[in-house]
Amino acid sequence: MAAIAMLYLPGVRRENHYRGFNPLTKDFSDEELRQRYRFGRESIEFIANELRADLERNTRKRTALSVEEQVMIALRFYGSGSQLQVVGDTMGYDKSTVSRVVRDVTDALVDRKDQYIKWPTERQKNINKRVFYEKAGFPNVIGCIDGTHVHIQAPTEDIPR
Repeated sequence: MAAIAMLYLPGVRRENHYRGFNPLTKDFSDEELRQRYRFGRESIEFIANELRADLERNTRKRTALSVEEQVMIALRFYGSGSQLQVVGDTMGYDKSTVSRVVRDVTDALVDRKDQYIKWPTERQKNINKRVFYEKAGFPNVIGCIDGTHVHIQAPTEDIPR
């Protein structure tokens, strides 16, 4: 009988829950922003302005994410190594929102890769090899990226260059 009574109870409406906040408008110092997002205020604003055409939504919804919020969600995901759910929980967004935002920001960044990623010419490769060898005794290095360690299979014999 109690089960039947439960079926006729009016539905309880969920309370509206609005998203997190925009950390750029908070009083975070540049250092605090760097700790959380790996970029300072000016860099975040630069990225947001660069991606604005791709990320801006033509809507009047007051809950729509700003371009800055989208960029910061993606930066938090990239920089933390956390799961979508964890980033969403810490920033006040749903996992599906974080997933969509990370996809959109990533696509927008990839579209601009040729503007910012340049491979060295043969001449520049030779100069880089010489400079790295002269400074550190490290042969055949043509560049480095962000201090990231990349496993390289050691050659079976030493080939002087």
